[in-house]
Amino acid sequence: MKILSILQNDGRITNADLAKAVELSPPSVLQRVRTLERAGLIKGYTALLDGERLGLKVTALAMIRLSLHQEQPIERFRRAVISIEEVVECHHVSGEFDFILKILVRDIRAYEAFVREKLSKIKGIESIRTSFVLGTTKHTTKIPLRD
Repeated sequence: MKILSILQNDGRITNADLAKAVELSPPSVLQRVRTLERAGLIKGYTALLDGERLGLKVTALAMIRLSLHQEQPIERFRRAVISIEEVVECHHVSGEFDFILKILVRDIRAYEAFVREKLSKIKGIESIRTSFVLGTTKHTTKIPLRD
């Protein structure tokens, strides 16, 4: 777990520094990391970008209700959403809505165009309710690990 915790904090750490931090030899640590990758515990490595500095100033949370709750309409929606780059997260949820989408766009007009030109064209959507993020108190990609 210590290797995973360190990698979550610094995915660019060198193998030598990681080995030093966990007090193992570099070949042993490399083997353990490769095992974690093969097991799917480490899904990949990425750079975290600042959307706001890149001009994506509006974060919208769209709550989607589908008109039919059957396998085919659900899968059709999932497939359609995967190809829309403004959608950075898609969660199939229980409760009042079927899906919650996290969407990043430049401004409110861009969101309006997104809904009109992309989201509302997906067959099977009964309703879309949107909340706009006013501020973010916590945002992390780290998964809680117990040591």
